[in-house]
Amino acid sequence: MDEVHIGNKIKRVLESRGLSVTEFAKRINKSRENIYSIFTRKTIDTGLLKSISKVLDYDFFMHLRSTHYALRVELQVLKEENRLLKDYNKLLKKVKKYCLLWVRSLSCS
Repeated sequence: MDEVHIGNKIKRVLESRGLSVTEFAKRINKSRENIYSIFTRKTIDTGLLKSISKVLDYDFFMHLRSTHYALRVELQVLKEENRLLKDYNKLLKKVKKYCLLWVRSLSCS
């Protein structure tokens, strides 16, 4: 699963809007340096992301929702695999038990 690098996404959307970094910084009440720092971030405060979303008229939260959904799906798959592995383990233990009994019966004959 691909994780969203939110800073890269913000930078791309900002560029597509044709807004300068300086103007963008003013609109979200941050310094230009802070904006360049935001571009490098993999994660971001939700309050700041809400402000950025409003200024750029873009729902950045949709990327987080899709990531969350993908993780939920992956978790369900892993839970099912875990359940199957537990079942296989139980079966293998039974097979081992019967094999040991069978070998003992052969040696006693």
